[in-house]
Amino acid sequence: MQETWKSFVYPLIEDRRQDIEEEPYHLHIENQLIPLGWAPWRDEIKHKPCLRIGNRNSIQPDILVTRDGEEQFVIEVKRPNHIQQSEDINQLESYMRQLKLKVGIYIGERLEIFYDKPDEKHVVSVLRIPLELEEKRGSRFVELFSKENFSKDEIIGFCEQRIQEMQRQANLNKIRESLVADAQQQIAESLCPYLVEKYGNSFSEEDIKGMLATLSFTAKEKDNVEKEIQVIIVPTQKVGTETPNKRNYDSTHYTLDGGPLLGKNQLAYAIVSSYVKQHPKTTFEEIERIFPPKLQGSFGVVRTLDYIKEKGYNGHRYFDKPDEILKSGNGISFAVSTQWGKDNLPNIMDVAIKLGFRIGASTGKPQKVPTTIQSKVIKCFITRNSNATGLFNPTDQTLTVLKGSKVNPRHVDKISDASRKKRDKQLADYTKEVQGERIVTKDISFKSPSGASDFCVGGSSNGWTTWKDEESRELKIYRKK
Repeated sequence: MQETWKSFVYPLIEDRRQDIEEEPYHLHIENQLIPLGWAPWRDEIKHKPCLRIGNRNSIQPDILVTRDGEEQFVIEVKRPNHIQQSEDINQLESYMRQLKLKVGIYIGERLEIFYDKPDEKHVVSVLRIPLELEEKRGSRFVELFSKENFSKDEIIGFCEQRIQEMQRQANLNKIRESLVADAQQQIAESLCPYLVEKYGNSFSEEDIKGMLATLSFTAKEKDNVEKEIQVIIVPTQKVGTETPNKRNYDSTHYTLDGGPLLGKNQLAYAIVSSYVKQHPKTTFEEIERIFPPKLQGSFGVVRTLDYIKEKGYNGHRYFDKPDEILKSGNGISFAVSTQWGKDNLPNIMDVAIKLGFRIGASTGKPQKVPTTIQSKVIKCFITRNSNATGLFNPTDQTLTVLKGSKVNPRHVDKISDASRKKRDKQLADYTKEVQGERIVTKDISFKSPSGASDFCVGGSSNGWTTWKDEESRELKIYRKK
C-alpha cells in the first residue's frame, strides 16, 4: 500500500515544487486515480461534470468518481500551494449533500477526507494527509479509496471510528491541559489518600496534608514524548530564601544586526525570518536543511502549518499567528518554534553567525521606543488577510492606510451588522477591484490602529498588535498610557 501511495503522491509533490496552476494539477490528480483502479475510459473518473439538480439548477464538481453508473465520492481540487479557505470546504460540502454522498475529498496543499455525519451542521474532517512520500497515513487512503477495496459502508465505519478516536484524544487533551494548568491541587489531593493508607499508622492525615503543603507540584509535557505528562516535584522555599527560578533565571536579551533587544524565542524567529526575507527563492526543504530540527530539539526549528495542525499545536509552541507565518520560495507556509532557552538557543546562534548575521547580547530589558522618534510619523505594515501599508502618528494615535494597499475583499465570519455596513461603505468609497484583489484607491485615515486594522482584515481585530513598524515591532510600543 505504501508503494502505491508513493506512486500516487510523487507527481503531486513535483507539482507543488513547480507551483503549477490548478487546471494541470487537477488533470494530474485524475491521472493518479488510475493506478487506484478507477478508469476514465469506463466513465468512472468524470472531469467537471455538469449535473442537473432539480428542474433549473446544476452543479459542476471538480472530480466525480463513479462505479457502475453510481456516484461514489467527489473531489474538490485547489492549487498545490493554495492555503485552504472555509469556502473551499463549503463548496465540497455542497456537492456532497446535493449528490447525497457521505464522503468527499479535498486535494490542494494536502489531502483531507471529509465525512457528512448525520445530524451535524457541517461536514467533519476525519483525516488530514500531508502530500509526502513517507507519509504513513497515505497507505490508509490507498486502502480505502482504491476501486478494488472501495466500500461506502467500510468508509463510513472508518469515519465514525475516526470521530470517536478524535473525541477520545480531545478528552485526554482536556485532562492533560487541566493538569498542566493546575497540577498543585489535583496532584496533592490525589496523593493524600494514598499516603494516608500507606503511612496512616505513623502519621495523621493532617500531618500528611501539612507535608504535602511544603511541596510544589507542576506538570509539563515531555520534550520527547508526544502528549505525555511529566510531574516535577520542587521543594517549596523557606520564607526569606531565594527561589531556584529566580537564582537561575537567565535575563539575557539579544540584538540581531543592530536591531532592538529581543527575547530568546524572538531572536530565533528573527534569525529565520530575516534569512527568508534575504533569500526569497529558498525552498522549504532547503530552509529545513539550513535550520535542521536538532538545533531546537523535539519541536524542530521550523514546521509546516499542516504538521502544526496535525499535531494539535495551533496557537502554541510556534509563531503561527497570521502575521507571523513565513512562506518559502516554493510556496510552503511554515512557522518557527517558540520553544527556546539558554540550553538550545546557542545552536541556532552558531548557525546565524556562520550565515553572516551579527548577534549582540545584553542583560538589560528590551528597549522602549526612543523618545527622539516618538513624535515622528511611523511607517507600518499589516499582512493579516491583507497586504497594506500605513502611516501611524504617535502624537494623536491616528493611522492612515495608504493608496495602493491590498485589503481583504470579504468580511470575516464573525462581524456585526453595523460593522459590516460601515466597512461596505468604506470599500465602496476607498477601494476598487483589480484582477480579483481589493485595492485602496486613496488614502483613508482612522482614529486608531484598530479601526484601520478592521478595515484591512475584514472584521474586528487588535490593530496595536497586527500593525508592525519597519523593525517588525508591534505598534503597542507607541501607545500612549
